[in-house]
Amino acid sequence: MKKTLLGTLAVFVLALAMTSCGEKLLTEEQVQAEIQKGVEAGMGAIESEENAKCTAEFGDRVNAELERLKAEAQSTQTIQ
Repeated sequence: MKKTLLGTLAVFVLALAMTSCGEKLLTEEQVQAEIQKGVEAGMGAIESEENAKCTAEFGDRVNAELERLKAEAQSTQTIQ
């Protein structure tokens, strides 16, 4: 009887310890809030990357057009 009672008590203590430690489950609202935070953080990173790429491509296009105009101006001067 004493061993059964101690065994039951040990199982109860183990179950109590298992439920009180570790991460807690999130509610549906908390899950949605975490998802939204991740989406917003991801969107910010994507926007920053796309803006940087667009700025670099714009700079390249401007430089290419500038070089083309310089070459055109030089060829016009040599013809005259």
